[in-house]
Amino acid sequence: MSPKVLLTAAELERMPDDDSVQIELDEGEVITMAPAGEEHGFIELELASRLHRFVKEHDLGRVYAGDTGFRLSDDTVRSPDVAFVCKSRVATLRSKGFANGAPNLAIEIYSPHDSFRQMTRKVRQYFKAGCHTVWVIHPDRKEVEIFEASGTDRTLTAADALEAPLLLPGFSVQVADLFSN
Repeated sequence: MSPKVLLTAAELERMPDDDSVQIELDEGEVITMAPAGEEHGFIELELASRLHRFVKEHDLGRVYAGDTGFRLSDDTVRSPDVAFVCKSRVATLRSKGFANGAPNLAIEIYSPHDSFRQMTRKVRQYFKAGCHTVWVIHPDRKEVEIFEASGTDRTLTAADALEAPLLLPGFSVQVADLFSN
């Protein structure tokens, strides 16, 4: 068995861009991911477009697409499906490469290849790097799990409104609307 090749975020950043796969760095280990499925892509765009319009209209910061790398540590780079950074933090995260730090809000959408263990690991890594809130969307169950750095966790169903009053005052979308046909 050959030993795993471990990289730093700086080494990953210097690698040639390969648009055919998405890559993250998990504590030095390169993780490749298959392209998102149809439902995943629909939910990602639905939520990102609603969030982007709201954030821009209220001048709250920036919303990032799912291929944006966030350097959570020297050996961990994650690309949430959608991310939000508050206006007060945008300048500190900006760089010519990966964003320097965690987003305020990271949104992950479960895909068939995701495991509970790996998703839990991502959530922990976001919080360790300073993230405030993580939304984990479960298309199969039509639910959204909300995790906050304070330790508050809750699950929303289709009948609930998805909100983040501390980060996005006034933003609200019905969970059911994320899964509309």
